[in-house]
Amino acid sequence: MRHTLRLRVLLPALASVAAAACGGSTEEAFPSPAATSSGGTSSSSGGASSSSGGGSSSGGSSGSSSGSSGSSGTVVLDTDVCVDGEHKPGANVTIAGVDFFELREEYDHADPSQEPRSLGSTGTACASADDASACKATLTSLRSDGWRVKSWGNDVPRHRYGVTTKGNDVTAITSLAGLTSAIATVDSPAAAALLAVAEGANHVVCGKPNVKKTATGWQVLVQNGIACGEGTSRKEEILAVTTDGKITIEQSTVIEEGQGGCAIGRRPEGLVAHAATECADPVGRFFAAAAHLEAASVFSFERLTEELVALGAPEELVAASRASRDDEVRHARMTAKMARRFGGAPAKAEVAPATKRTTLEIALENATEGCVRETYGALVAHRQAKTANDRAIRRMMQTIAEDETKHAGLAWDVAAWLEPQLTTDERLLVDDARRRALADLRAELAIEPDADLRARAGMPEAAAALALLDALDADFIAAA
Repeated sequence: MRHTLRLRVLLPALASVAAAACGGSTEEAFPSPAATSSGGTSSSSGGASSSSGGGSSSGGSSGSSSGSSGSSGTVVLDTDVCVDGEHKPGANVTIAGVDFFELREEYDHADPSQEPRSLGSTGTACASADDASACKATLTSLRSDGWRVKSWGNDVPRHRYGVTTKGNDVTAITSLAGLTSAIATVDSPAAAALLAVAEGANHVVCGKPNVKKTATGWQVLVQNGIACGEGTSRKEEILAVTTDGKITIEQSTVIEEGQGGCAIGRRPEGLVAHAATECADPVGRFFAAAAHLEAASVFSFERLTEELVALGAPEELVAASRASRDDEVRHARMTAKMARRFGGAPAKAEVAPATKRTTLEIALENATEGCVRETYGALVAHRQAKTANDRAIRRMMQTIAEDETKHAGLAWDVAAWLEPQLTTDERLLVDDARRRALADLRAELAIEPDADLRARAGMPEAAAALALLDALDADFIAAA
């Protein structure tokens, strides 16, 4: 585990320099890469791979789905368009005059040989074609730039498009306007939900009634946004979808507000939002959010372990992933106890059912959550262990810092093993995801954390946090 060994030397060294500098000069106090590097070069192939969360020691709020009742505010809904807790936007959507409809999604500039991801389909492909085999071959090879998916945070650029078959004709739906035109009349809950989420910013809230027919069309319950950094938030909204496809927001509720610096623990895909903990003490709020995300990291490593086994990864990577899962269980308990000490109450971590991911999807997630955010999180944890005024917090963060350093090393070791299996275009996507993650993290760190959080918990002020990230990038990430 060569990356872990290197990080065990580098991260405490960078944190020590930051700790020495935090009481005085505002000048950057980091030595050159040659001075702090532990020697040797990392053989990771360009910064990404199979993990699922972001690691750092700061406080994003956890969030809350709007309960299990089928209502949001005064709106009472009565139909759940999800199946087994998952919404497939292209499923059960009837388009007049065609045999088959499918909604597809692809990463921009992806390898053309990679099959697009199906977001659900309706009907039987090529059912009325004279030559079904030829029709299906055309359908399989059909690609379109479609419309750009509106996304949040570190999502890699993607696009969507629809495909239909009718007799021997195979056609692409290349715009949102074209999709609305093809549906013509929004006469079903499934069609209303499709239009509500087609652009990509929204997702239907599953697990309870989420659609209702109205006099003019439909109401659809969705969530959107990202709570990561000051000024960000996740919202739950009731959208009105008319029978001719016009969409307006009827009701909007903030269910999660981001706090300064939110990268702590590995955030799994499908993490359910919970309302931010009500606690007057910023340290209590911070560790309540940390405990929620540490608990969520347990799911991340369970999934990662299963994926590594399925991909035939070396046993040392599988074993390290299993051990990381156990570490996160302990971290969740430790941070929850610390939160309660300061009056915080951690929310239970809930994660939506996972779907099978491609090798590229695994690599992309790790580019942001493992190789960037968790590596930076381990560095900040070392800094907290040295500078927190509270002795109990220092002791706890020392343990967490050591474990998170191993987790960061695992992310880079998996990257070194997994990324060479990708195509050249896929590796470019992963590199871009890592660069975007660094840029987004820099923007988050520019927000000044609460003074009590800086003093008692050892969180770095904005300038110091940015200097830490710059040093980590120069000494490790850029060279990996």
